Amino acid sequence: MEEYSLKTKLKLGLCLALFFVFTVFFYGPISIYLSNADELKFGLGIVMKDVAIVSIVMFILIAGFSLIVPKKLFKWYMLLLLGVGIGFYVQGNYINYNYGVLDGKEINWSKYTGYGFINTAIWAVCILVPFIIYLVIRKKGDALINKVVVAICLFLVAIQIPAFISQAVSYKKKDTEALVITDNEMFTYAPDDNIVVFLLDCMDEVYYQDYLTRHPEFEAENPGFVHYDNAMAGGARTMLAMPVFYTGQTYERQNSYSDYIKEIFKGDDNLLKKMSDAGYDVRVYSESLFFPGYTSEYVSNFETVTDPVTSENILTRKLYKLSLFKFVPHFLKPRFWMMTSDFEQAMKRDNTYEFNDPQFYDKYYHQHMTIDKSKKKTFTVYHLEGNHRPFDMDENCAAIEKSARKKQMAGVFRIVKEMLDEMKEKGIYDSSTILITADHGDFKQCQWMMCMLKEAGAEGECRYSHAPISAFDYSIYLAGLAGQTMTNKYGVDMLSLAEDEKRERHLFRNTTDNSKPVVMEFVTNDDVSKYKKLKKVNEYVDDGEVVPYILGDRLGFDADDTGNPYAVEGFADNHGFRTRLRGPRATLVIPFAEKPDKKLTCDIEIHERTEQSYGMNCVIKANGVEVYRGVADDTMIEKGISFDLDKSIFKDNTLQLDFEFPDLPEEEMNLELTQRTTTISIVSIVIE
Repeated sequence: MEEYSLKTKLKLGLCLALFFVFTVFFYGPISIYLSNADELKFGLGIVMKDVAIVSIVMFILIAGFSLIVPKKLFKWYMLLLLGVGIGFYVQGNYINYNYGVLDGKEINWSKYTGYGFINTAIWAVCILVPFIIYLVIRKKGDALINKVVVAICLFLVAIQIPAFISQAVSYKKKDTEALVITDNEMFTYAPDDNIVVFLLDCMDEVYYQDYLTRHPEFEAENPGFVHYDNAMAGGARTMLAMPVFYTGQTYERQNSYSDYIKEIFKGDDNLLKKMSDAGYDVRVYSESLFFPGYTSEYVSNFETVTDPVTSENILTRKLYKLSLFKFVPHFLKPRFWMMTSDFEQAMKRDNTYEFNDPQFYDKYYHQHMTIDKSKKKTFTVYHLEGNHRPFDMDENCAAIEKSARKKQMAGVFRIVKEMLDEMKEKGIYDSSTILITADHGDFKQCQWMMCMLKEAGAEGECRYSHAPISAFDYSIYLAGLAGQTMTNKYGVDMLSLAEDEKRERHLFRNTTDNSKPVVMEFVTNDDVSKYKKLKKVNEYVDDGEVVPYILGDRLGFDADDTGNPYAVEGFADNHGFRTRLRGPRATLVIPFAEKPDKKLTCDIEIHERTEQSYGMNCVIKANGVEVYRGVADDTMIEKGISFDLDKSIFKDNTLQLDFEFPDLPEEEMNLELTQRTTTISIVSIVIE
């Protein structure tokens, strides 16, 4: 009988392939996905499919190659493949160093040279183990070593299965259906009946009046407009303002923000559905946060996608690159270093609208307007960054790293003015209804917003009106243009309001109590500019539930709000995409289910809209021990904050993180939270 017959090689090859493929090509990438599922937009199904395909191919290749290895070399090939497989198994499951979250921060590999030598030595032992076993039992014949190899392969597969099952069972099915706002037909209009809305984010009436002192020609050169200088926001900031504009429905913390958005657009009583029912081609260029997926049924540039992945090839390559980063020896890891955000490359769409004014202008400059005679009437909303921080656009609409409010404001009005001028050239200006307004103001309670309205057919010089209009009126007015009826609790027919008429107006202001979202309801019967006349009549608070933190979970300070319950001091202004820290000290108290028994790493994502004073020192203490010292600057915003938490700092199962800014006077702690100096803006925290 031959030493290694074809049948024997096939049996051994199948076992080796099973162990190697299950460990490295199947369970490896799936385990990594399951550990990071909360941060990834794609679901387990597509991962399982791609991993299964790769695993089957690799299984066939390894098993097939085993058949063609010469008989005399097969034993050594078998022992070497088993040793390498054991190395991958040990590396991936037991000896991986915690390099921190792969969020773009470069790893200082030189810090780990000592660990690298130890890691290499462990790999050498793993590779040699099968050969050592062979030397010990070789006198008993090759049949025994063959049985040992099969047993080791099957055993190592078997002990990984429970862990795989445990992770898979705990996986929460991800709702991968997502709304995508495309840039389709951004500047296409009907020959006669067009309604165009410019929503300029954060454009306070005070800012607009300041702009007019330098550019009075803006109103002089655009006939037919009425400048409403007593316009009051309905919601502030943007999270509350946008739903009010489209539905007139307020957010009173009745449920989660995403559930609120899904609920208020149901049925026919929302502006987008009303305009669509009236025969308008409805298009909205904004952020998807404010709209549920089903609005794609009546907004022509909205798409609902059930699979966010646009390139499975890129997804698979990135998934295995990340998997190999976990499984390869330390000195090979730099070749496989990547950011988890690299997965976004697999979900890019060529026609996705970007909420970015320089990009908006660039697209307009190269495309310009088109009059489509097949369209009877259009309703278009352009939500622009306007006067919102960060100021990153100049007066020529070019993106620059650091701009200023006046330059950015000049840029956004350049966009509006050039579009109005082209509407005149194309002959659609006179017949169009054009609303130029803000989602909310910026000063005090953000209550005073700019408003310019030109009705179809209106002529003559721009005139001023002091009528007490409200953002709650917009949907009623715009739906009325289409012959539709909309009502809400706080809105009226804005054109029926007389100059200086006394009217009760409401504002729902999103703020925070140490980052716990609070909606305050204000009422006034007076001029909107009179801030002190705003009377708070209600407060809707989300107390949140303090539950033990689970290592690896993402504490969000965005729409998820999962980090808010742990904020006890110095956290303010949760706006749905980040929370701001204010004053010389801000504190989080995070309870764990049990006292940590190993070193942990804390990674903090800093928002790009951080409004801190550059150069400000930041010190972070964990249970009184300094763990981080840095400077608030562009690098902090780009790379975030990362530090280790030694198990010795834990006296019990509680972690108190104090963010200290020694450049600020301690006396600020005696001020109201919103009166303290803004320091940094945080999006999320992950401890693992």
